[in-house]
Amino acid sequence: MLPLLLACAQAKLSVDGADTGKDDPILGDSADTADSADTGETDELVYDCAALPQLGDIEDNELVGPRAYHDVIFDDAGNLLGTDGSSILKSTYAGAVTPFVPGLGTVQGMAHLPDGDIVAADDTQAALLRIGADGAVSTIATGLSGAYGVTVGPDGMVYVGNIYNGGRVEMVRVDPTTGESATWLTMRAGESPRMVVFSVDNTVGYIATVGRMRVYAVDLDADLNVVGDARVYADNVGAGWQDGIGLDACGNLYVPDYSSSSMYRITPDGTVEDLMRHRAGIYGHGLEWGSGIGGWRTDAIYLPQPYDGLTVRELVIGVPSADTLRTGP
Repeated sequence: MLPLLLACAQAKLSVDGADTGKDDPILGDSADTADSADTGETDELVYDCAALPQLGDIEDNELVGPRAYHDVIFDDAGNLLGTDGSSILKSTYAGAVTPFVPGLGTVQGMAHLPDGDIVAADDTQAALLRIGADGAVSTIATGLSGAYGVTVGPDGMVYVGNIYNGGRVEMVRVDPTTGESATWLTMRAGESPRMVVFSVDNTVGYIATVGRMRVYAVDLDADLNVVGDARVYADNVGAGWQDGIGLDACGNLYVPDYSSSSMYRITPDGTVEDLMRHRAGIYGHGLEWGSGIGGWRTDAIYLPQPYDGLTVRELVIGVPSADTLRTGP
């Protein structure tokens, strides 16, 4: 997530398509379809949680130029950051691509730390990396075999999924300052915790998985420790290989699935909706909402397509990320 990028302005919400006139002090000038002429930032976004687009109504764009592999993030200069598998690249919405950090291993998940640095999982080195604004690379932690999903929690810790530990696959919590790591979640045999997204009130973690087509939920205490066992939040989500998870400002989850080449939306009551279907290879790994800068829309999610020439897909879902409602990292 881009730290606090969207947390400081006002936006009007819509109820049943009508403007309420009420301001949300946290949502901000989040998104519209066009850039403002002077700043490159997008205008306010009006959205209706009861009237979001459904299957067949989603605006679906394959962008020409931007490149990414298994995840994307955004900087505050209007760039999408993705990889070509081993180097991090900066792409503008118009498609200009410039190298940022060359010569890495196989980069999987990425996120922004509270200080603005990037944290990235390097699967080749089984390591978690810190990348500064100048492109300088340092190692946070090693021994993280299989590292895939990367989430920076509201506590500033890094939650890394798909970690192989003997015969189990775990999610670990890593201190980005000390590099110390500890098991945060272990799933039952046959299921791997791939990535986590936290509820806005930080009381629940939602877990994308590989294995049995399920999204799980875990209850959390005040220190974000897991309380009790993981429970099934939604079943039959894809075909067993979930590649990301995100939460919108209306409380819906979004899950791309490799095996079905589809995107799913899970409503707050756990109903699974088939949101977008693509042919094999034309689908997204990971997902991230746009920054609202430089043409990237905050009512759209952006998905890298590693099996379609490292292209990037834009799905306009009509609602911003739940991150716009957060006041911390």
